[in-house]
Amino acid sequence: MAAGGRDDILAAVQLADGDWVAGTRSAVYLPEGDKVRRVGWEAIERAAWDSEASVLRVFETTAFGTPLRSTDLSVEDPGRFGQLLRERVDASIVVQRHVALVGKKGVRIVGRRSPASTDAPVAWNFVLDKGLEPDRPGLIEQAEAALQAVRDEFGI
Repeated sequence: MAAGGRDDILAAVQLADGDWVAGTRSAVYLPEGDKVRRVGWEAIERAAWDSEASVLRVFETTAFGTPLRSTDLSVEDPGRFGQLLRERVDASIVVQRHVALVGKKGVRIVGRRSPASTDAPVAWNFVLDKGLEPDRPGLIEQAEAALQAVRDEFGI
């Protein structure tokens, strides 16, 4: 690939088992068995570092109502890769808004797109606050209306 290409590696870290994970402008490459899986930054919800266990846990966005998919990366120190992970996930967020639905509890609406292209489509998702159950009558409809209102507000 040519220097400066969209998939040039910006940071990588070796895992405890000898495998590698890497990040580029547009995606992170995560191990999956004996293969590598490409995940766009806009599909990464967050990451958490457990220094006691030396595990970097990467959480991916999923369809509403399904548990987040997580990948555990055993590393001594995430170093520059951990910094890149944080920077690229933050860069993928176009809009983030909390909308109250029941008292102060509500829904967090997030619009993300690939940080490698400002022309990339925006993917939307929402997460209910703890204590709000999706089977509560009318709650999903309220959340979807809030999502549409945010989309309209930003013209996205």
